[in-house]
Amino acid sequence: MPQSFAYILNQRPFRDSSVLVDIFTEDYGQICCVARPARKRGKILKGSLEQFRYLKIQWIGKGNVQTLTEADERGRHNIPPSEMMLGLYLNELILLFTQHHIEQKKLFSAYKYTLHKLADPVINRQILMRFEIYLLATLGFSLDLPAIDSTNNNQVKVEDKTENKGKDKANSRYIFTEENGLVAEQSQPLVSNGIFIQADLLLALQDIQSMQESHWQTLRVFLDKVLARLAPRAINTRKFLNL
Repeated sequence: MPQSFAYILNQRPFRDSSVLVDIFTEDYGQICCVARPARKRGKILKGSLEQFRYLKIQWIGKGNVQTLTEADERGRHNIPPSEMMLGLYLNELILLFTQHHIEQKKLFSAYKYTLHKLADPVINRQILMRFEIYLLATLGFSLDLPAIDSTNNNQVKVEDKTENKGKDKANSRYIFTEENGLVAEQSQPLVSNGIFIQADLLLALQDIQSMQESHWQTLRVFLDKVLARLAPRAINTRKFLNL
Protein backbone atom coordinates (compact mmCIF):
# COMPACT_ATOMS: atom_id res chain seq x y z
CA MET A 1 0.00 0.00 0.00
CA PRO A 2 1.74 3.23 -1.11
CA GLN A 3 2.15 6.07 1.35
CA SER A 4 3.71 9.52 1.31
CA PHE A 5 3.72 12.95 2.85
CA ALA A 6 1.29 15.12 0.94
CA TYR A 7 -0.86 18.23 0.55
CA ILE A 8 -4.42 18.51 -0.70
CA LEU A 9 -4.58 20.72 -3.78
CA ASN A 10 -8.29 20.61 -4.49
CA GLN A 11 -11.42 18.61 -3.75
CA ARG A 12 -14.85 18.31 -5.27
CA PRO A 13 -18.00 16.28 -4.50
CA PHE A 14 -18.27 12.76 -5.83
CA ARG A 15 -20.87 10.01 -5.40
CA ASP A 16 -22.93 9.97 -2.21
CA SER A 17 -20.81 11.40 0.61
CA SER A 18 -17.48 10.90 -1.16
CA VAL A 19 -15.12 13.48 -2.62
CA LEU A 20 -12.50 13.49 -5.35
CA VAL A 21 -9.23 14.96 -4.09
CA ASP A 22 -6.24 16.14 -6.10
CA ILE A 23 -3.15 15.53 -3.99
CA PHE A 24 0.49 16.57 -4.30
CA THR A 25 2.68 13.88 -2.76
CA GLU A 26 6.37 13.93 -1.98
CA ASP A 27 7.13 10.51 -3.45
CA TYR A 28 4.60 10.09 -6.26
CA GLY A 29 3.93 13.61 -7.56
CA GLN A 30 0.34 14.50 -8.25
CA ILE A 31 -2.35 11.86 -7.71
CA CYS A 32 -6.13 11.81 -7.72
CA CYS A 33 -8.08 9.82 -5.12
CA VAL A 34 -11.63 9.24 -4.08
CA ALA A 35 -12.21 9.53 -0.33
CA ARG A 36 -15.09 9.20 2.09
CA PRO A 37 -14.22 11.41 5.06
CA ALA A 38 -15.87 11.06 8.45
CA ARG A 39 -16.85 13.95 10.70
CA LYS A 40 -15.65 12.58 14.06
CA ARG A 41 -14.07 9.14 13.83
CA GLY A 42 -12.18 7.35 11.15
CA LYS A 43 -8.86 7.25 9.34
CA ILE A 44 -9.90 10.17 7.15
CA LEU A 45 -11.46 13.06 9.00
CA LYS A 46 -13.27 15.71 6.99
CA GLY A 47 -11.03 18.49 8.30
CA SER A 48 -7.86 16.68 7.28
CA LEU A 49 -8.75 17.11 3.59
CA GLU A 50 -8.55 20.87 3.78
CA GLN A 51 -5.82 22.65 1.85
CA PHE A 52 -2.48 23.68 3.38
CA ARG A 53 -2.39 20.83 5.90
CA TYR A 54 0.69 18.65 5.93
CA LEU A 55 -0.46 15.02 5.78
CA LYS A 56 0.84 11.49 5.84
CA ILE A 57 -1.45 9.55 3.53
CA GLN A 58 -2.03 5.99 2.31
CA TRP A 59 -4.03 4.81 -0.68
CA ILE A 60 -4.82 1.73 -2.72
CA GLY A 61 -5.77 0.99 -6.30
CA LYS A 62 -4.46 1.46 -9.80
CA GLY A 63 -5.29 3.72 -12.69
CA ASN A 64 -6.03 7.42 -12.79
CA VAL A 65 -8.29 7.52 -9.71
CA GLN A 66 -7.32 5.57 -6.59
CA THR A 67 -8.84 5.23 -3.13
CA LEU A 68 -7.53 7.23 -0.20
CA THR A 69 -7.49 5.01 2.90
CA GLU A 70 -5.76 7.18 5.50
CA ALA A 71 -4.91 10.85 6.00
CA ASP A 72 -3.02 11.73 9.17
CA GLU A 73 -2.43 15.44 9.76
CA ARG A 74 1.17 16.22 10.76
CA GLY A 75 0.96 20.01 10.70
CA ARG A 76 -0.65 22.98 9.01
CA HIS A 77 0.33 26.32 7.53
CA ASN A 78 -1.42 29.27 9.14
CA ILE A 79 -1.71 31.47 6.09
CA PRO A 80 -3.45 34.78 6.91
CA PRO A 81 -6.86 35.19 5.24
CA SER A 82 -5.51 38.19 3.33
CA GLU A 83 -2.86 35.95 1.73
CA MET A 84 -5.01 32.85 1.18
CA MET A 85 -5.40 33.50 -2.54
CA LEU A 86 -1.62 33.24 -2.91
CA GLY A 87 -1.80 29.72 -1.53
CA LEU A 88 -4.64 28.84 -3.88
CA TYR A 89 -2.57 30.21 -6.76
CA LEU A 90 0.30 27.93 -5.76
CA ASN A 91 -2.05 24.97 -5.73
CA GLU A 92 -3.33 25.79 -9.18
CA LEU A 93 0.22 25.99 -10.53
CA ILE A 94 0.93 22.50 -9.16
CA LEU A 95 -2.31 21.19 -10.66
CA LEU A 96 -1.54 22.69 -14.06
CA PHE A 97 2.17 22.01 -14.40
CA THR A 98 2.97 18.73 -12.63
CA GLN A 99 2.35 15.29 -14.03
CA HIS A 100 0.57 12.45 -12.29
CA HIS A 101 2.68 9.73 -10.67
CA ILE A 102 5.99 11.49 -11.40
CA GLU A 103 8.15 12.06 -8.32
CA GLN A 104 8.91 15.73 -7.63
CA LYS A 105 10.62 15.70 -4.23
CA LYS A 106 12.55 18.95 -4.69
CA LEU A 107 9.48 20.76 -6.00
CA PHE A 108 7.48 19.37 -3.08
CA SER A 109 10.05 20.83 -0.67
CA ALA A 110 9.94 24.18 -2.48
CA TYR A 111 6.15 24.19 -2.30
CA LYS A 112 6.20 23.40 1.43
CA TYR A 113 8.75 26.16 2.11
CA THR A 114 6.79 28.68 0.05
CA LEU A 115 3.57 27.93 1.95
CA HIS A 116 5.45 28.55 5.18
CA LYS A 117 6.76 31.90 3.94
CA LEU A 118 3.34 33.09 2.75
CA ALA A 119 2.59 33.85 6.38
CA ASP A 120 4.97 36.83 6.05
CA PRO A 121 3.20 39.43 3.87
CA VAL A 122 6.36 41.54 3.64
CA ILE A 123 8.24 39.04 1.49
CA ASN A 124 5.61 36.64 0.18
CA ARG A 125 5.42 38.18 -3.32
CA GLN A 126 9.14 37.62 -3.81
CA ILE A 127 8.94 34.11 -2.36
CA LEU A 128 6.12 33.38 -4.79
CA MET A 129 8.23 34.49 -7.75
CA ARG A 130 11.13 32.37 -6.56
CA PHE A 131 8.84 29.37 -6.56
CA GLU A 132 7.63 30.20 -10.08
CA ILE A 133 11.23 30.41 -11.27
CA TYR A 134 11.97 27.02 -9.71
CA LEU A 135 8.81 25.55 -11.24
CA LEU A 136 9.89 26.75 -14.69
CA ALA A 137 13.31 25.16 -14.15
CA THR A 138 11.68 21.80 -13.36
CA LEU A 139 9.81 22.12 -16.65
CA GLY A 140 13.09 22.64 -18.49
CA PHE A 141 12.94 26.42 -18.76
CA SER A 142 15.82 27.73 -16.69
CA LEU A 143 16.36 31.47 -16.11
CA ASP A 144 19.98 30.85 -15.16
CA LEU A 145 21.98 33.09 -17.48
CA PRO A 146 25.25 31.09 -17.50
CA ALA A 147 23.35 27.92 -18.39
CA ILE A 148 21.39 29.74 -21.08
CA ASP A 149 24.51 31.26 -22.61
CA SER A 150 26.29 27.92 -22.48
CA THR A 151 23.44 26.42 -24.48
CA ASN A 152 23.47 29.33 -26.91
CA ASN A 153 27.28 29.42 -27.04
CA ASN A 154 26.96 33.18 -26.66
CA GLN A 155 28.46 34.41 -23.40
CA VAL A 156 27.14 37.67 -21.96
CA LYS A 157 29.19 38.91 -19.01
CA VAL A 158 28.60 41.65 -16.47
CA GLU A 159 31.43 43.73 -17.88
CA ASP A 160 29.84 43.50 -21.33
CA LYS A 161 26.69 45.04 -19.89
CA THR A 162 28.52 47.98 -18.32
CA GLU A 163 31.23 48.73 -20.87
CA ASN A 164 29.23 48.15 -24.01
CA LYS A 165 25.90 49.53 -22.85
CA GLY A 166 23.79 50.40 -25.87
CA LYS A 167 26.43 49.09 -28.29
CA ASP A 168 24.33 46.26 -29.58
CA LYS A 169 20.71 46.00 -28.44
CA ALA A 170 20.44 42.48 -29.82
CA ASN A 171 22.95 41.29 -27.21
CA SER A 172 20.92 42.82 -24.36
CA ARG A 173 17.70 40.85 -24.86
CA TYR A 174 16.61 37.24 -24.79
CA ILE A 175 13.52 35.61 -26.24
CA PHE A 176 11.39 32.96 -24.58
CA THR A 177 9.48 30.47 -26.72
CA GLU A 178 7.78 27.20 -25.80
CA GLU A 179 10.01 25.35 -28.25
CA ASN A 180 13.41 26.64 -27.16
CA GLY A 181 13.01 28.34 -23.80
CA LEU A 182 15.27 31.40 -23.47
CA VAL A 183 17.66 32.12 -26.33
CA ALA A 184 19.69 35.16 -27.28
CA GLU A 185 17.69 37.51 -29.49
CA GLN A 186 20.24 37.52 -32.31
CA SER A 187 20.08 33.73 -32.55
CA GLN A 188 16.40 33.90 -33.56
CA PRO A 189 15.91 37.27 -35.29
CA LEU A 190 12.72 36.21 -37.03
CA VAL A 191 10.75 35.17 -33.92
CA SER A 192 7.60 37.29 -33.73
CA ASN A 193 5.67 35.58 -30.94
CA GLY A 194 8.42 35.32 -28.32
CA ILE A 195 8.43 36.90 -24.87
CA PHE A 196 11.35 39.24 -24.35
CA ILE A 197 13.47 39.70 -21.23
CA GLN A 198 16.40 42.05 -20.72
CA ALA A 199 19.84 40.63 -20.01
CA ASP A 200 20.27 42.92 -17.01
CA LEU A 201 17.30 41.22 -15.30
CA LEU A 202 18.81 37.79 -15.93
CA LEU A 203 22.08 39.08 -14.51
CA ALA A 204 20.28 40.44 -11.46
CA LEU A 205 18.73 37.01 -10.87
CA GLN A 206 22.23 35.63 -10.29
CA ASP A 207 22.22 37.60 -7.01
CA ILE A 208 18.51 37.48 -6.22
CA GLN A 209 19.00 38.70 -2.64
CA SER A 210 20.18 42.08 -3.97
CA MET A 211 17.54 42.60 -6.65
CA GLN A 212 16.02 46.05 -6.91
CA GLU A 213 12.29 46.66 -6.75
CA SER A 214 12.23 47.57 -10.44
CA HIS A 215 13.70 44.17 -11.25
CA TRP A 216 11.00 42.40 -9.22
CA GLN A 217 8.28 44.36 -11.02
CA THR A 218 9.70 43.50 -14.45
CA LEU A 219 10.13 39.87 -13.43
CA ARG A 220 6.47 39.71 -12.36
CA VAL A 221 5.33 40.78 -15.83
CA PHE A 222 7.65 38.30 -17.53
CA LEU A 223 6.59 35.36 -15.35
CA ASP A 224 2.91 36.09 -15.91
CA LYS A 225 3.40 36.04 -19.67
CA VAL A 226 5.46 32.85 -19.65
CA LEU A 227 3.17 30.90 -17.30
CA ALA A 228 0.10 31.98 -19.26
CA ARG A 229 1.79 30.80 -22.46
CA LEU A 230 2.71 27.41 -21.03
CA ALA A 231 -0.46 26.67 -19.06
CA PRO A 232 -2.93 24.23 -20.67
CA ARG A 233 -5.75 26.59 -19.65
CA ALA A 234 -6.23 29.98 -18.05
CA ILE A 235 -4.81 30.32 -14.53
CA ASN A 236 -8.04 31.32 -12.80
CA THR A 237 -6.63 32.36 -9.41
CA ARG A 238 -4.21 34.81 -11.04
CA LYS A 239 -7.16 37.01 -11.96
CA PHE A 240 -7.81 37.69 -8.27
CA LEU A 241 -4.25 38.56 -7.27
CA ASN A 242 -2.77 42.03 -7.17
CA LEU A 243 0.92 41.17 -7.44
